[in-house]
Amino acid sequence: MLYSALMAARRDGGAPAWWPYAAELPDWDVWRDICGLVYAQLRDTAPAVLVRGEDAVDLRDAIRREEFLRSCSAAG
Repeated sequence: MLYSALMAARRDGGAPAWWPYAAELPDWDVWRDICGLVYAQLRDTAPAVLVRGEDAVDLRDAIRREEFLRSCSAAG
């Protein structure tokens, strides 16, 4: 069910209401699990790039860290 909601939001180009950073981070799909943690997956990556956080701000920071690490490894 969570996956279905995620894919529907992705198809509609929308983001969950609790995720205010959609415009900043458009390449990431985000969702909240049943325990309350929030997750993000970078689209079209193999293997999947997945990060998690305790709230939207924590998740945004985790995404930024991942993007920084990916840019460093691409440059090196």
